[in-house]
Amino acid sequence: MENRKVFDKRNPTKGDRNFIPLPSDARHYVHHERMSAEKLFLYALIIDYYNPIEGHAFPSIETLALKYGKAPDTTSRHLDDLKAVELIDFPEKGYYVPLVPLDEEAFYREFPSAWELYQKSYQRCEKRKQGGRDRMRQWRLEKGYAE
Repeated sequence: MENRKVFDKRNPTKGDRNFIPLPSDARHYVHHERMSAEKLFLYALIIDYYNPIEGHAFPSIETLALKYGKAPDTTSRHLDDLKAVELIDFPEKGYYVPLVPLDEEAFYREFPSAWELYQKSYQRCEKRKQGGRDRMRQWRLEKGYAE
């Protein structure tokens, strides 16, 4: 692998490159039952295609599907999911308006079932971390590193 530079998020256009600005407030949307990390990439594509002069993005389903790496039918269903969680709006397929994501507090107030999913994920994560700490403590005892 060639030696590549580290991405500097403070200066994303350095070197005449274009980057898709994905809002940080979109992160908690993965806890909504209709969302996933890959659907956030579709949201990012809509942001990338957005034309502020026209007031919307207008890639075809086929173009989005190709860039998204999914079939057109799947892409279409995922666009419906983005609309359901209010990340995009559209009068019809083919014309999309990316919306600013809700902040974390407003999101969980609007979608309480997402808060429940987040809590379950958090508890699972904490249980796993505690298991790791317990295994490390036991290992240290067995090796004589701890009393």
